[in-house]
Amino acid sequence: MEFQNPFRRPDGSPPPDRSKVIRRMRRYTLLIVGLIAAAVLVFSSLYTVNNGEEAVITRWGKYQSTVTSSGLQFKLPFADTARIVNVDQVRRMVFGARLNSDGSYSDIIEESLMLTQEENLVNADWVIQYRISNSYNWLFKLDDPEETLHSVTQSAYRRVTAGHPLDDILTNRKDDMQREILSELQDICDKYEMGIEITAVQLQDAAPPEEVRDAFLDVTRAIEDKNAKINQARTYANEKLPIARGEAAAALNGAEAYREQRVNEAEGAAARYKAIEEEYQNQPDIMRTRLYLEMIREVLPKIANVYFVDPTSGNLLEVLQLEGGLSE
Repeated sequence: MEFQNPFRRPDGSPPPDRSKVIRRMRRYTLLIVGLIAAAVLVFSSLYTVNNGEEAVITRWGKYQSTVTSSGLQFKLPFADTARIVNVDQVRRMVFGARLNSDGSYSDIIEESLMLTQEENLVNADWVIQYRISNSYNWLFKLDDPEETLHSVTQSAYRRVTAGHPLDDILTNRKDDMQREILSELQDICDKYEMGIEITAVQLQDAAPPEEVRDAFLDVTRAIEDKNAKINQARTYANEKLPIARGEAAAALNGAEAYREQRVNEAEGAAARYKAIEEEYQNQPDIMRTRLYLEMIREVLPKIANVYFVDPTSGNLLEVLQLEGGLSE
């Protein structure tokens, strides 16, 4: 049986030179390795920053810069690391309750139960909304910024609640308390350089403990009834006050008109008296006669007969009949 060389070609020609094959394979291998290395270098040196994001660049673990412009960016491969931070995203943190996998909420009493100013207990669920305002501080200033924020938020809303009576948190002072907590919490975040901006603080729910809830509900209803009565009284006052003001204005106007009339009459009388006085100074006899006749006309306007008494005998004599009254 004749031995067949497995490397012999079908046409009987001798096989290719082994050394040439090996050299060719090496060249292909080096080319493939080079292409892979080049691809790795390209992909490790390029990264993308989307809108609303920032990239914090560290070189061998040391901070270099913060990239805020969006688009394709370059970094040194293997030496630089780009940490992408979403600075536009509004994040939420819930206190007093946790969302279960089935969509329901479980109360966390150690977070929601707190003391008020008059040492009453209240269960309150809070939600804060925040965003990252400084990506460098967020990544490097604190070991665990979210846990730190959780702790300082509890401290803030417990302190504010302890400074207000229970009625404030149950009725009409919720907005004031929310603003106070937001201001204090932002001050703490700025002091710790956490790189966080607090955008909202919301009181989700507040209720007294179950053991005294009915009594507090009665108090709340009484306060609502009081406010309703006050609103009714204000409505009645708004209806009556314009009418009363109108009547008062009319009375004042009437009194003012009467005053003007009397003043004018008095001034006219004074002017007439002054004119008479001047005439009297010039012609006293004539003015005395005239004044006497005017007085007689005013005192005896409808007298029909004039009588004279004889001073010697005392007899009453009719000497003149004046039909139609005494004329000048």
